[in-house]
Amino acid sequence: MTGLSRPTLAILNEDYPKVKNIESKKDINGLLNFLITILNIKVSSEEEKLQLDKQMVLIFDLIKTKFGSLTVPEIREAFKMYIAKEFPDLKVFRILDCVVVADVLNAFKEFRNDSLRTYDFKKQNLLLESNQMTQDEKDKNHEQLLRNVFDDLKSTGLSLDAWLLYDGLDKKSLIKISNAQKKEMYAKQAQIYLTETVQETTQRYFHSAKTVIEDIRNKIEKGKIIGSVANKCKSIVVSNFLKNYLNDFEEFRKIIDDEI
Repeated sequence: MTGLSRPTLAILNEDYPKVKNIESKKDINGLLNFLITILNIKVSSEEEKLQLDKQMVLIFDLIKTKFGSLTVPEIREAFKMYIAKEFPDLKVFRILDCVVVADVLNAFKEFRNDSLRTYDFKKQNLLLESNQMTQDEKDKNHEQLLRNVFDDLKSTGLSLDAWLLYDGLDKKSLIKISNAQKKEMYAKQAQIYLTETVQETTQRYFHSAKTVIEDIRNKIEKGKIIGSVANKCKSIVVSNFLKNYLNDFEEFRKIIDDEI
């Protein structure tokens, strides 16, 4: 969403499937084993193991039915925060049952909602503005976008909003870049994005920094497109093209808006 950077907590919530939609036994067992491991739950007999297995079935049912809107990375983050004593109203016990799980996840939801209140407010406002805009308002916003891109290019040579103009210029065959060049640029920017994310998440001491970073690495290795990286590449391409039309704003506007 233009002009709205996403906090790490928003990424954990928005970029991963909700627990209620998870069917993979591997993912389910991975989450439950994480809870057992982080709380250092031990069993010393087959009877204790059987009781723990029964407890984990109840715990996962609780998570899926009452906290199904959370994601696995959010639940992991919640229990890392719990162990680190970051929920002041909760005492930390080496116990794993439905009561503890509910307390931890409720505390995390309250923390997350408070932390993301400003982000969610801005996000909702942007959605409302987009849905309710008249044609005149859309035209004014487009004009402002062109002004912003023009000013950015004149001052720094790059506008990170320029990707919004990519499709229009591409349809007019004004974007000249080969597939090989696209791949090379994307690979370079993906590595830059990874480096920046590592710096941001580690500096802010997010417990789930490793999860976010590994997810980015996996997407890069598997060739999956990361939206923000693709948009930055488009911004670079458009900026490089439009830098040739900065002598006059009307000329700049014409190359973008005029039909061929």
